[in-house]
Amino acid sequence: MHNSNLKKTILVTGGCGFIGSHTVDLLCQSGYNVIVADIVSPKYKNEKAKYYQLDIASSDTERIFIENNIDVIIHLAAQVSVSVSNRIPLEDAHNNIIGSINIIELAKKYNVKKIIASSSAALYGSPQYYPVDETHPTFYLSPYAISKHAMEEYIKISGIDYLIYRFSNVYGPRQDSKGEAGVVSIFIDRMISNLPVEINGTGNQTRDFIYVKDIVNAILLGLKSDICNETINISANTECTINELFEIIKNFTAYKLKPHYTPERIGDIYRSVLDNKKAKKLLRFEPGTSLEEGLSKTIIFFSKRRYVNA
Repeated sequence: MHNSNLKKTILVTGGCGFIGSHTVDLLCQSGYNVIVADIVSPKYKNEKAKYYQLDIASSDTERIFIENNIDVIIHLAAQVSVSVSNRIPLEDAHNNIIGSINIIELAKKYNVKKIIASSSAALYGSPQYYPVDETHPTFYLSPYAISKHAMEEYIKISGIDYLIYRFSNVYGPRQDSKGEAGVVSIFIDRMISNLPVEINGTGNQTRDFIYVKDIVNAILLGLKSDICNETINISANTECTINELFEIIKNFTAYKLKPHYTPERIGDIYRSVLDNKKAKKLLRFEPGTSLEEGLSKTIIFFSKRRYVNA
């Protein structure tokens, strides 16, 4: 009996990033032929994957399709910072809109069968009800949200089978704690270094945190599934305040300092929790990692990395 996975060649755009590198690892482990396109060189290189370092918006990208018979694209490459999108909307549009259109056009030209693309909870703006399901109106508070929605729409009219995943707040090992990082990696990095921690606003704002391995599992489920042409929330469907998050990490790291409260950031959403019923129903998706378990694994990763870099 042949393994049909071995026949499938998967292109992962942004495969050197936080979610991308975990995706590449799981796909290689699952027996797929994996090609990676990313503007940066791999920090967590998988020896089984083939890497191309390039800008997906460039004409150079066609080389990947000429040299490899791509069956499915997992499109994770993006400018992911809301603050960068506010400061430099052109850069945001170059990566998220122009880069995506280039990938879509090449997918059409070379008969790619399916695109699985990462989108964001940012498209829902300040939600009108909770938990936020996929029928919630879109509303934009940043150029980032606009560019992600534009990507979704280009994919929908491409004629290629697709799954669009709107992720809630993803955290876990390998997440960068610099720049526009997730609050989890910033808190952990500062607490294990015994540095002061800042909380914007009251800290009572909520987020729906989902562990990176659960996100990657959802990508694999989408790859194996015949379900297509759907937009699906991938989330834990749980609300956690920033103050609660601080307390959990503080207990794990024996951190002694009190948080420093600063004015709330403009454009920040107060409450965020995404309904994941559709993912459960269509993909049989289950977020298998509790926040405590995920945070514990992430803290171990950051502590080891700090020890290695010391």
